[in-house]
Amino acid sequence: MLRPHSFLFLVALIVAGFDASTALAERDPIRLTHGPMLGMSTDHSVKVWGRTSDPGSFRVQYGTAANALDHISSAAQTRIENDNTGVVELTDLQADTQYYYQIVVNERPHGLPGSFRTLPSADDSRNPEHNPDGLFNFRFQIGSCANQNPLNGIGHRTPTYETLNRDWADKVHFHVMNGDWLYEEEREYPVEAWRLTQGIKQVPSVVDVMPTIVGVWENYKLYLERGVEMAAWHRNMPSLFTFDDHELINDIWGAAETGKRHRRAVFRDIGTQAWYDYLGWANPVEHSQPVHFGKAEMKAGSDLLVDTHTDFTALPLDRMLSLHVHWGTKEAGTDDMQYDNDEGHKNSYVYSIREVVDAHTLRLHMPAKVDGNVSYSIGRRSYGKFRVANCEFFLLDTRGDRGMHDITQRDKPDVSILGLPQREWLLRSMQESDADFFFVISTVPFMIPHSGAGGYEVSGNKEEAWTGFFHERELLIDAWEKMGKKVFVMTGDLHNSFAIKVTDNVWEFCCGPHNSVNHVPKLDESDRPATGKFKFGPRECDIRWSSYILDDLPRLQRLYPHFCVVQINNVFNMPKKLGGKRLVAYPHPQVIFQYYDGRTGELDYAEAISLDR
Repeated sequence: MLRPHSFLFLVALIVAGFDASTALAERDPIRLTHGPMLGMSTDHSVKVWGRTSDPGSFRVQYGTAANALDHISSAAQTRIENDNTGVVELTDLQADTQYYYQIVVNERPHGLPGSFRTLPSADDSRNPEHNPDGLFNFRFQIGSCANQNPLNGIGHRTPTYETLNRDWADKVHFHVMNGDWLYEEEREYPVEAWRLTQGIKQVPSVVDVMPTIVGVWENYKLYLERGVEMAAWHRNMPSLFTFDDHELINDIWGAAETGKRHRRAVFRDIGTQAWYDYLGWANPVEHSQPVHFGKAEMKAGSDLLVDTHTDFTALPLDRMLSLHVHWGTKEAGTDDMQYDNDEGHKNSYVYSIREVVDAHTLRLHMPAKVDGNVSYSIGRRSYGKFRVANCEFFLLDTRGDRGMHDITQRDKPDVSILGLPQREWLLRSMQESDADFFFVISTVPFMIPHSGAGGYEVSGNKEEAWTGFFHERELLIDAWEKMGKKVFVMTGDLHNSFAIKVTDNVWEFCCGPHNSVNHVPKLDESDRPATGKFKFGPRECDIRWSSYILDDLPRLQRLYPHFCVVQINNVFNMPKKLGGKRLVAYPHPQVIFQYYDGRTGELDYAEAISLDR
């Protein structure tokens, strides 16, 4: 890994007359540098991620005994355009079985070994008389906000992950990291330093078009290297990930607001591309079309964008997001308000695409300000769903297609946090599902405002939560009530945990922070109570429990991490003979939400919700 002292060494090499071809000739053999990490498992599969020092491949040896890894995977290819990251899927696994594995590079073991357990299967759980649907019990852990910077959280040690590794690695089936796994560091990392580290003569097109992506890549590598306990957790726990603002850039608002000009808004696709390289590969996605990026020509007064290297007629633009012309400064992805200025490219805006004029030409919603070449991207949709037993999970994207909120008019009917395509997909999918329980994974809070950050807010219009989008939030609640099923909105972003009853069928469970400094409800959450009735906007809710920080605590004394374990009780075991297996389905299955202190592992609160009688 290239850190500042290494960069100075490389600068010295350049001064001494060495070039990239010399560096390439003298490189060590390819090796694993980061990973492994596990993606979401099923009853027969799991994904394994790794990063290598150079483009190449790795395989995974695995088996049901740590000393007998008698299976070998196909090769995962690592590519320079993905910062030498790659993924392989292990298939044909046995259900509800503990596996052990090791990454292999050049036929030799690399990195630390890991283990995981596959999900139970319906076939193995089914009993014709007592459990005809093949239901089973399972647990998952969910949390958010794992800042490693000692100025903004607990720091490098990550005690929550120490607790998780000690108490839960062999007890939960999978993990959902609900945003803010990453916080901005290394974001101004020089492209030339990255190129020299890779030993290449020419950067790939993704770096040529989006040079600030290398800073995001370095940010991920730093967190995996420094967060030892977190890396261990991901090595042994199949996980899914959502991205919130810090994976992109803090307080990114209005990334889909046509005509918006702000460096944070137009960093969306750069951060998203890096997220897929390092975390997003683990997720099911509804649309597989990747971010499109390129260089184009724009002329002042013309609404045409011309890219002679792209065939726009071949892109599924109806399944993609808005077009961004990039800010273009080296600080574009840095979380520092001093760079929230007007120094970006004069054509850098959020554009809607009005027409595909021909294979190489798009008509945009407004004309360019100046003549010249621009770097641009067209975003991808990053939401998806998966099913476990009688539970349907929906992983939402609350940043990519988000309009611009207005805290002076929070109920604007034409402003969306999801974007219309995602919202329609969510409601249609829920209406068509026969699941008993719905888990809606939203990175931002549902009922509690996030309207401040202890004086660190970017502007007076700060609002991260659904409380800046009352019209859309109420539309969803009304639709869910009509479905008559239990809907659990699992949220993050606010650095506190809370359990909230919204209606008889709709609940919010905010889970975290894993490692970040706590917010102060009086300052950051509109002075909501620790428990009790709370109303912000058109709907009152009942805060059943929460973590709560008094406003007289200095910032770096606000270090109270939490995580949540969710247990789904569908069946109980009632064999005819002790030690056997015969799963009997409950008439009214239960979901138990258990909040734990991240430092001690002690249970702080639990809420059980079952199907209606």
